[in-house]
Amino acid sequence: MLKKLNKVQYSNLINIAGTHNCGCVYPLSVAEGIQEGDIYTRSEANYNEILFWVQSGFAYLSGNVDEDFLNDIYDFMIDRSQTGDKRFLLMSKDEYVLNYFKGKKDIVMECRYLFQYIGKNNVLELPMEYELKEINKELLIKIHGTIVPSLFWEDTNEFLKKGKGYCISCGDDIVSWAFSAAVSTKEIDIGIETNPNYKKKGLGMIVASKVIQYTLEQGKNPVWACHYKNIASEKMAERLGFVKKDECTIIKVAY
Repeated sequence: MLKKLNKVQYSNLINIAGTHNCGCVYPLSVAEGIQEGDIYTRSEANYNEILFWVQSGFAYLSGNVDEDFLNDIYDFMIDRSQTGDKRFLLMSKDEYVLNYFKGKKDIVMECRYLFQYIGKNNVLELPMEYELKEINKELLIKIHGTIVPSLFWEDTNEFLKKGKGYCISCGDDIVSWAFSAAVSTKEIDIGIETNPNYKKKGLGMIVASKVIQYTLEQGKNPVWACHYKNIASEKMAERLGFVKKDECTIIKVAY
């Protein structure tokens, strides 16, 4: 049975979180106490098997995971009384883990691309009818979409205190936005979305470039990842100076 650790224990897992091969920024954001999330183990006496489950629903395994631990995780995933409305998207590259879940009929497995930033960030010119703004409390209320700060941060105050974001407006409309979806002491993962009515205007590139600039100014590395079918995100990443370095598998329940 999974045991949820007390938050005072999270700092003991920083080194473990920092070695995850599906990206470190999300598990580190929890272990370092920057963002909300839960950490589970089977025994509080040791940390041989660890599950990080962050605010956005992304989940990461670390340690020598065995079948019993995976059984506990599988039972947890499919029990809506345990997960509630929060997503459970398990990221893994471990063949043992992948083979375990391949045998489950109610599980879907999809590919996620992981990118590395290698380029020099260029601040792009904004068309005259648009305005670039830093996201504040008033602007945050106006942002509506699928990839928004509320998916990744516990509440507005936490995001405004520990995160950063920018948006592009056209009149009273917020038409594109990019923000820190995950923050660790070393990295910032970039979340981005553009209103469908304003796509193919280069606005996403501009606002994402601003977050990259901010990230580099903080002495941190920008992080980018996307679903393998999200061709637009993949191409934008490449134009912004990222290169695909790896991929992992997303394991989720087929509701």
